[in-house]
Amino acid sequence: MEHTIRERRSVFIGGASRSGTTMLGAMLGSHSAAIVTPESQFKFDTELIKKASDPARHDIFTSIESHPRFKVWDLMPNWDGFDGKGLSSSVLGLVDQYAANCKKSEASFWIDHTPTNLRYSQFLDQHYPGCLFIHIVRDGRAVMASQFALDWGSNDPIFASLKWIEPLCVGLACEAAFKDRCIRIQYEELVKYPEKECRRICDFLNITFEPNMIAGADFRVPSYTESQHQLVGQAPDPQRIDDWQNALRAEDIRIFESMTFDLLPMMGYEKKFPEIVEKPKEFKQIWILFKGALKYLTVNAWLAKRRISAQKRK
Repeated sequence: MEHTIRERRSVFIGGASRSGTTMLGAMLGSHSAAIVTPESQFKFDTELIKKASDPARHDIFTSIESHPRFKVWDLMPNWDGFDGKGLSSSVLGLVDQYAANCKKSEASFWIDHTPTNLRYSQFLDQHYPGCLFIHIVRDGRAVMASQFALDWGSNDPIFASLKWIEPLCVGLACEAAFKDRCIRIQYEELVKYPEKECRRICDFLNITFEPNMIAGADFRVPSYTESQHQLVGQAPDPQRIDDWQNALRAEDIRIFESMTFDLLPMMGYEKKFPEIVEKPKEFKQIWILFKGALKYLTVNAWLAKRRISAQKRK
């Protein structure tokens, strides 16, 4: 018997890593009309897309189940009735089952907070017709400070600037390409005025605001990312917005601002060094990147291994 997938509108949140995509996803997923899933990078996997488009399909379901990005869903899928034609239909079927497990089968919106979503907005538009996009923007220096504290983030201001510029550019392109189906949210505004911003998003989605959205407590963060999302499920704290100023060295801020030109003030963020600051010379950039990469391959790798081992022991 063929499985009938419930029709629900897909909402894709995107932005720089550590810009609040998970927090916003939890907020929206706490609405009675929405279901939020863990990040779903596997929907862009080129091997999965190829297998799903092949008439023989080479056991697409097993490939999805074994994908490391799907494993964090903590879902044992039932593929009865699925034909595996097209990766998007399989993904939506998984969303159906995840919603049922969360007792939200009637949800009319699927909220996906994968940070890289807007890189592939054209692809998503083609495979999830009528989808909506939310571009969340955060001060790049705060993003840098947040990444510095993790075992997988950038370790230097050069790489951090690139990891902020790229998602910002694709986000702005998405806004331009899908004017009526993309909304921009400023992280700082969301933290300072959560009800106001949630109401604005609800108007965009054409649903009624619900107060429980502010805490975003309905979303259970996967154990794999639990340690880096400890504040998800709590009301936003405006006092934390400027923590980056104490966490970063002045030199890192100066280099970041030089590498991002005037993007910060154009996005509404005041520079710490308002004058025009030249970028580091190419050799110095290479040296800074080398040191960051070395730390990633040694210290970060050790910390990541320890974190994953601790999670497995739970």
